[in-house]
Amino acid sequence: MLQRFDGRVTGLIPGGDLPFAWSEDARSVLGVRQETSKPGGFALGPLKPFLFSVDGTTRQLPDLLSPAGPLDELYWAGQAGMAVAAFGTRGAYYQPEHADPQPTIAFVNARTGQVIQSIEKNAVPGLTGNARTNAVASVLGADGRIHALIAFSPNQWVLWVQGERPQIVPVGVTVWRTEFALSPDGRNVLVMKNLRAFGGNCDRSGSDCSQWTPDTDTSAELRELPSGRLIWSVSGTAKASSSYGVPAISRDGRYALILMLTEDRGPTAALISMETGEVLQEIPSPGMSECAIGFSRDSRAAWISCRSRLVMYDIGP
Repeated sequence: MLQRFDGRVTGLIPGGDLPFAWSEDARSVLGVRQETSKPGGFALGPLKPFLFSVDGTTRQLPDLLSPAGPLDELYWAGQAGMAVAAFGTRGAYYQPEHADPQPTIAFVNARTGQVIQSIEKNAVPGLTGNARTNAVASVLGADGRIHALIAFSPNQWVLWVQGERPQIVPVGVTVWRTEFALSPDGRNVLVMKNLRAFGGNCDRSGSDCSQWTPDTDTSAELRELPSGRLIWSVSGTAKASSSYGVPAISRDGRYALILMLTEDRGPTAALISMETGEVLQEIPSPGMSECAIGFSRDSRAAWISCRSRLVMYDIGP
């Protein structure tokens, strides 16, 4: 059954990930609401954390507050209500606009309204003052601490472990935005390399387009944190313009799943050994766009969802 919930945020912010995630009971969604202008979509107030149940009920969680400014970004870490937050970072997307003199990132518990740890962006060693969040990957370690890898533009990656100071780390990606996922222990990052073919340009009428030139190169890399050391890589061939979803890593840390292009079979999901980087199996994708991938909680099944189609595959012992 399709259940809709009214979680609204400003749609004007470029890039970034939508702040919605399944809660640990699998019966509700952690998310936010935000008052926005109509028409226009400008923010009129901060993000407010909510819990949206599959039965249609909603519950507002405690407000997350900081002297740095309103809650402007929220990236869930795990399924228990922990998150990476940013305060006072999106003043240009408000109506009226306001200055953000002390943009701050924080670890928070949205269920209790607690700000666990925070630091101003300009206090992060090596992070440029105009850095904006492109994407965040985070996990809860075995000790209950949040491990987060934050990709800032332009090409700055910050590793932050709860209770420690954040640090710039070398990840080896220079594109404006890419997709990535942390291993369950937070010690490695799986990064998509945005492999694309060359050409395909069209004139203004759209009728005269150049041919695509295939490109074979690295599709994904596993890198150690915080050193950035390359552990393994997977190659692929792109025959046209391509988009890649967020890669997935099983909870037991044994497998990875990525969307990739093969030279002869088109869009494919590759099941990969996290230990060796070997592609164990290539699974035909049920679609070519708007796809997401993941693993079951017990790591015994992999799933691929493309628009209205969802397929699941059992993983052998």
